[in-house]
Amino acid sequence: MLAEDQSRLQKIDELYDLRLDQYISLPQLVVVGDQSSGKSSILEGLTGLPFPRDSGLCTRFPTQIVFKRSKIKTTEASIIAAHGQDGSKIDAISKFGKKQLEALDQKTFSDILAEASECMGLPLPGRSRELDMESFSHNILKIELSGPEYEHFSVIDLPGLFRKPTAGQTTKVDMDLVRQMVGKHLSNPRSIILFVCDDLQFNRTPLTSLRAVVPANVDIATQEIIQMAEDADPHGQRTLGVLTKPDLVDKGAEDKVLELVINTKGKGRFELGYTIVCNRSQSDLSITFDERNTKEVAFFTRDPWSSIPKERAGIKALKYRLNNLLVDVTRRSFQGVALDIRILIGKLEEQLEIIGPVRQTAYEQRNHLINVASKFRDISTKAIDAYYSRDECFEKDEIFRLATLVVEMNEDFSETVHKEGFTRAFRGVRPAADAVSLGSPSPGRSPDCDTAHSSVQPSTPESESPEYPELRSIMAQAEALPEPAEDGIMEWITYKYNRSKGFEIGTTNPSLMPSLFTEQSRAWGFHALNHVIKVIRKIHHFNYKVLQYCCNDDALCERLWDKLLQPLLPSYEKAVQQASFLVEIERHGNLMTTNHYFAENVRKAREARLKLQLEALNSWQTDAGNLWKTEGAGEPLLRLKDILGVVMSNDNHTIQDLHDTLKSYYKVARKRFVDAVCLQAVDHFLVSGKTSPLRIFCPHFIGKMSDAELHQIAGDGDETIKKRNILETELCSLKAGEKILETAQETQAEKKQGRDLAQAQKAEEKLQKQLAKKEKQLLIAQRKAGRKKQRLQHLKKKEEKQDLLAEAKKQRTIDQQLK
Repeated sequence: MLAEDQSRLQKIDELYDLRLDQYISLPQLVVVGDQSSGKSSILEGLTGLPFPRDSGLCTRFPTQIVFKRSKIKTTEASIIAAHGQDGSKIDAISKFGKKQLEALDQKTFSDILAEASECMGLPLPGRSRELDMESFSHNILKIELSGPEYEHFSVIDLPGLFRKPTAGQTTKVDMDLVRQMVGKHLSNPRSIILFVCDDLQFNRTPLTSLRAVVPANVDIATQEIIQMAEDADPHGQRTLGVLTKPDLVDKGAEDKVLELVINTKGKGRFELGYTIVCNRSQSDLSITFDERNTKEVAFFTRDPWSSIPKERAGIKALKYRLNNLLVDVTRRSFQGVALDIRILIGKLEEQLEIIGPVRQTAYEQRNHLINVASKFRDISTKAIDAYYSRDECFEKDEIFRLATLVVEMNEDFSETVHKEGFTRAFRGVRPAADAVSLGSPSPGRSPDCDTAHSSVQPSTPESESPEYPELRSIMAQAEALPEPAEDGIMEWITYKYNRSKGFEIGTTNPSLMPSLFTEQSRAWGFHALNHVIKVIRKIHHFNYKVLQYCCNDDALCERLWDKLLQPLLPSYEKAVQQASFLVEIERHGNLMTTNHYFAENVRKAREARLKLQLEALNSWQTDAGNLWKTEGAGEPLLRLKDILGVVMSNDNHTIQDLHDTLKSYYKVARKRFVDAVCLQAVDHFLVSGKTSPLRIFCPHFIGKMSDAELHQIAGDGDETIKKRNILETELCSLKAGEKILETAQETQAEKKQGRDLAQAQKAEEKLQKQLAKKEKQLLIAQRKAGRKKQRLQHLKKKEEKQDLLAEAKKQRTIDQQLK
């Protein structure tokens, strides 16, 4: 086995010591099978340990057998406690400690199992279970054997399924517990399932599936474990079948067993195939393990079993295959285990953050609530200022976008009062022909109204289902929607004018206009209170959602909310009172305005009405074709007496003037009223004022709480303390596991770095040799080139000398001829 693989297996065993198998899937070998399938014999053959052979259920907890290679031979037994148990159980398990064993014979093994059962609070073998005792446990008994003769190997033995409860020993609850325990290990995607089958009768059984080779007389528990294994590994990719007791196979059925093991026709149920072993019979229980192995080898040398490949026959072959499978699954999933640990650490830290820090003392409680209040104030400020990009909560729920919601409600309120705030719709300016029938429209024609009542009735707070019962007293203050008037505006003004005549000369009754305005604005109270209460409901819901977002702890949130209701409700009352006050002064106070639009609107209305009346008179036009082409040619001309007749129509003029004045003042007062309600009752008293409900929950509010109130609101409950302790225990174990894997990864990285460095050094040495060789070759080439150059120079000098001699000889010949 490679040192890296051995290191990985050892790290996985250390994770089991931390009981991280309760939280993440760890690589493991799991042995499952019927109580009489030969499972104990398989474990004996794999481990060399004398597993108890008592009839009935003797395994009441998982047992992990671990082998490690070391220079010193040791045998150690310990209990790995499951997390989440009571302190008394943990203390009892801790008394077991780590037991150093000199030998592990069958009696010692039985004594260890009995002592472990007692420490786990389980009944001793052969004894009845007491009422307060459990029959099975999730605690793991770990037996670790170290020595120079061992290879790293680990296997887990699980309690067997049983068919029905045993009186005084097990119950139906125990059946479910064992089923869940076995199912959890089988469903682990990083586990190798060693499925043990025995007493096979192949003479009448097809080989289409593993279930098909189980005889009808096998215990129902066996068939259940088959189904569980198939459910956990439906494609058989991580299940290895083990066939036992081949010496008991019916004569003539051996070929079917061989066909299944060798898998010549590809009908095997499991992708990992099958291995067949021959365990000790009842008469061979006294022989040693070496004798057992020798006898098994001899059995598989006889026909027809000798045709089975050696890697699929015998306990040694099985252990070799299992060891390779365990190494392979550990190698493939090692990084995945580290990733799962990091992910789970993040989730646990989030859960601890939700629960909050420890809150045992008044200082811790006050400090925690101040942090919550500060976060609440920060979210509220961002919501009011519409800084929605500065916290993720504004993307989760629209209620957090409070500024936008309040603006939309204010706009709806303004539009509603504009369209539905009047008792009777104002008329536009009519022709004089209609003046004879005041208060009613002309036949075949609808009145020219600048606004009209909406056919849809506005919603009221009572029409919405109250989410918060504490607001019922606030919603009860809403006014009822006034009944619509049946008469028209002009008819009504005429009626009021006629009933208000007194002894005044040339003027109208001064109380008439206030009376008209009060009646015309009768719906203002309903719309204003309806709007303010809607905003209160929205802000109330906003406060609760922000508190939930900042607090996280549901129980603490509810207690804190009950405390906040005391100052919140009076602040809502102030807003409602302010809205009622604004309605009172607008409708029942003196009619007053300094807005110049009022006089301007009255003047324009009078001019428009007079113009229409004058245009309706009989008139004639000037000659458009006169010779002088005077300015204004072709325009209408009126007689003075007709004009005076229009102006002097006193009652009609007064009624029309009352209408125009009421309409102009109503428009100015309506805009002023809407602005006042939005600015004062809504914005000041509910949103941005210093005493608004959005500013009540603050650090100063927490600072005024007494220690008793702090303990009552923010003190840790028993469930919270228990949950925090469990999460902290899990987190501590996971971080320890993360550190173990980081150390392994660092070691592997160092080894890899060492190998890379050695390879780099070798490469550098090789490169240096190549460079030296090239330099030597270059030097030799340079020397050859130098010698060649010298030879060329020598030849050149020789040629030059010969040329000189020839020239001298030639000159001498010429001289001789001349003489």
